[in-house]
Amino acid sequence: MLPTKQQAIEFCNNTAKIADEINVKRGLPDNLSLGHYKTVAFCAEKIASHCQDLDPKKAWILGLLHDYGEAIEKTIPQTFHGTAGYDEMMRLGYDEVARVCLTHSFFDNNFNPQESSYDSQSIIRAQKIISEMVMDDYDYLIQISDLMVTGSEITDIETRLKYIANKYHVAEKTMENKYKKAKQLKEYFDKKTGQNIYDLVGITHE
Repeated sequence: MLPTKQQAIEFCNNTAKIADEINVKRGLPDNLSLGHYKTVAFCAEKIASHCQDLDPKKAWILGLLHDYGEAIEKTIPQTFHGTAGYDEMMRLGYDEVARVCLTHSFFDNNFNPQESSYDSQSIIRAQKIISEMVMDDYDYLIQISDLMVTGSEITDIETRLKYIANKYHVAEKTMENKYKKAKQLKEYFDKKTGQNIYDLVGITHE
């Protein structure tokens, strides 16, 4: 089940208000979180519009709400936004949003609690929930869309992964697998859309 477009906007604005207030207190740009949500939604909608079996409106809603748990993560130390967003969306009855809140963070299937600053039980729980799912193209779509948005800017996946490596101090070996999986995701949607998805979202490339 999905929220309506208007409901999605309200959910997005509510969580972004809290997240961005905290961002500003930490010296980050205002509207950083809101910009990220909107830009991921833009990328998801744009790619879905070139896939015969994907609904651009659904893609936009999922992209807009993929980080719904971020406000909780920023207010409660060590909370993982994936499980926080999953729990809240399941409570509200929006299971399709709940799953991308969780799956977008694990495009490389890395569930190692030792390589995370989050509560280890949240990561273990995320692994269990996802192991009981069958991933679909909307999960993959939000993963690749999130991988093309660094902060609130559309970038190539290499730039995004460098940002992740620096922000979370990810081990080099883990990053190698992330690059490999991210490249496979991009190739999958290049083939699915029949063109380079960088062109679809406006990324300049050689």
